[in-house]
Amino acid sequence: MYMEFMMTRISMEQRKQHHTIHSSFIPPAYLPCTTPVAQLTPILIRQLTLETHHRGKYLLLRAIVPPNRMTAIIVLAADQTEDVVVLQLYQQEDEDTRPASDVVDDGTVLLVKEPYFKVMASGDYGLRVDHLSDIVHVQKGDSVLPKKWIAPHSGAEETAETFKSKGDAAIGAGKYWTAIKE
Repeated sequence: MYMEFMMTRISMEQRKQHHTIHSSFIPPAYLPCTTPVAQLTPILIRQLTLETHHRGKYLLLRAIVPPNRMTAIIVLAADQTEDVVVLQLYQQEDEDTRPASDVVDDGTVLLVKEPYFKVMASGDYGLRVDHLSDIVHVQKGDSVLPKKWIAPHSGAEETAETFKSKGDAAIGAGKYWTAIKE
């Protein structure tokens, strides 16, 4: 999966000079999850059922590749058992407004509320997310993070001044979404 994803990503990067049209099959509309995360229970990739919205559940994923953008932002993501799935994030801002790498990048941890596991147009399996509110970005130190995903402390704690410097540098470079995160 990794090699196929990266080869597709490379070929798309090379074709950026040309105009391309991407298409997408639109599934039947579904409502966003309105259940608070605290009331959802975890599920793993291997427990997912095809063509099902797993109501009352959440899936914790970590992106393992840089994003690819077509009609959706697409990444490969692994759960805590290291099973991997294609994750498609639809209804995102366009690349000029917010680059895909600001939404999700290699190492980003996401909580997918009530995941929808489906057969994709390619015939492979994947997760489709149509509602922005069905994705929660999990920050360092969040109690939902598995222990093996928590990096050990380097001993050098970052100060408010360090965060401010990083934010100022991002603004100076025109990377406003990065500045917000810093």
